[in-house]
Amino acid sequence: MRKYFYMTRLTMMNVLQYKAFFLASLVSLVVKIVVALYVWKTIFFTQPEVNGFTLQTFTSYIIFANLLSSLNTFSLGEELSYSIIKGTIAGEFLRPYSFILALFFKDLGHKLLELFKFGVIFVGLLLFSRDFFLPDGATLLAFLTSALLGMFIVQLLDMAFGFLAFFTVNAWGVMLLRNGLFSLASGALLPLSFYPQPVAEVLRWLPYNYAVNSPVSILLGQETQLSSLAMQVLWIPVLACFIALLWSQAKRKIVIFGG
Repeated sequence: MRKYFYMTRLTMMNVLQYKAFFLASLVSLVVKIVVALYVWKTIFFTQPEVNGFTLQTFTSYIIFANLLSSLNTFSLGEELSYSIIKGTIAGEFLRPYSFILALFFKDLGHKLLELFKFGVIFVGLLLFSRDFFLPDGATLLAFLTSALLGMFIVQLLDMAFGFLAFFTVNAWGVMLLRNGLFSLASGALLPLSFYPQPVAEVLRWLPYNYAVNSPVSILLGQETQLSSLAMQVLWIPVLACFIALLWSQAKRKIVIFGG
C-alpha cells in the first residue's frame, strides 16, 4: 500500500507546486460560500422559513454542501477517459500496480487538499459568525460516514463515465455530462426539496443524491440515518457490478488514439 499512498502524496505535491492557483481556488471557494450566504440571508429576511429550512439550518446546508461539492469536483474518471483516448492506458496496465486503485489514491490527494481548504474556511466562519446549526456527536458521526460513502459512490460513477470513453472516444463531452448531472442531482446547487416534487422524488432515487443532499440532510436531522446509509451501502455493489460489465464490454471495443 505504500506505493499508493506515495501517489496520494505526489498528487498533493504537484497541486501545491502551483501556489497561486491553490490560493485562487481557496479564495474562489470563500467567495462562493459568502455570496450564497448573503443572497439567502436576504431571502430569509422577508420570511422566517423556506421549504422547511430556517436561516440557521440553510446556512449549515450551504456550508457543508459546498464542502461535499468541492470534495467531489475532482474526477478520477477524467484522468481515466483521457488515458483511454491518448492510448497511455495500455502502458499503465503493464506497470507493477493496479491502475484503477492508483486512480483512487490520486483522487484522495485532491480530496485531502480540499478538506484543508474547508478547514481554513470553517475556522474563519467560527471566528466571525456562529449563526449556523451544528448537531450532536452521534449525528455528526452519521454525517461523516454518509459523506465518505457518498464520495466512494461518486468515485465509482466517475469511473463509469471514464470507461464511456471506450465507446464515445470523446472525453470532453462525457465530462460535461458528468458535471451537469452532479450539479443537478446531488443537491450541490439547491436542496432537492426545492425542486418540483415529481422531479425531487426521481432525483432522490439516483446515486448522486447520496453525495451531497442526503449527508447534509442527515446532519440537519431531516433524513433518517439508517435508511439513507443502507441505500448508500446498497448502491456501492450495484455500481461496482455495472463498472465490471462496462469493462468487460470495453475490452471488446478498444480503440486507442495516440498509443
